[in-house]
Amino acid sequence: MIGEALRDWDWDGMVEWNRRRLVELLAGLFVLLGTGPAVERVVWRRILAALVPVESAIRRLIFVMARDLVVGLPPAPDGKSKRRGKKGTGSGNAVFPLTDTLRDPDPKPRTCPRRKEPRIAFLDEWEPRDSAPCPADDDPLDATALRRRMAAAQAALADLAAQAMRLARWRARNERARESGAWRRLCSLRSGRAPGHREQGKREADRALGDCQDLALRCRRMLENERYGA
Repeated sequence: MIGEALRDWDWDGMVEWNRRRLVELLAGLFVLLGTGPAVERVVWRRILAALVPVESAIRRLIFVMARDLVVGLPPAPDGKSKRRGKKGTGSGNAVFPLTDTLRDPDPKPRTCPRRKEPRIAFLDEWEPRDSAPCPADDDPLDATALRRRMAAAQAALADLAAQAMRLARWRARNERARESGAWRRLCSLRSGRAPGHREQGKREADRALGDCQDLALRCRRMLENERYGA
C-alpha cells in the first residue's frame, strides 16, 4: 500500500523544484568564489561548508531521477585485452561523483596538529621549540580544484537526465559484478546521515539537503517495497 501511494507522486516535479533551488545556491557560491586564481582561506572554508551538502543533495536528486531506468551493458571484458588509451592529464572537465563516500569502520585516531603540540618535549630543554605558524583567515589558497569541483556540480544540475543514465549504468555494472561473486555496493547513497548533514542546520543548503534526503529515502523505500514485496 505504501509503495502504491508513493508511485503516484509527482517525482519529476519535485526533482525539478529542488533542482532550481540548488542552482540558485550554487550560483551564490560562484559569486562568493569570484574570478581570481586564489581565494582567501575564510572564503574557501565558507564555500566548502555549503558545497558539501549541495553535492549530497544533487546525488539524491540523481537517485530519484534514475528510479526506473534500466540499461543494457556491452559484454563483460575477458580480462585478456589491454586498454591502450592514454592516461588523462587532469586538464579536462571534472566528473561529478555519483556515490557517497562510505564511512570508515575503523578510523585512525585523531592526531594533534603541530601548532597545538607542547613546545617543551623534555624537562632538560633550555628553550622551547618554535611554535608552528597558525593559518590566518586571509591566507590565499589556490582555487583551481574548488572551481573544478563546483563546475562539475553545475554541469550535473544542468543535465540531471544524463547523470541519471550514468547512475543506471553504474548500478547495472555492479549487479553484473555481484552475479559473478564480486563485492559491490548495493546503493549509491550511504545509510544514515548524508555527507554534509548538520543537526538542526539553519542554512539554506542544510534545508535543501534535508528535503532531498527525505525525497530520496521515500523513493528508495518505494523501490525496495516493489522489489522485495515488503
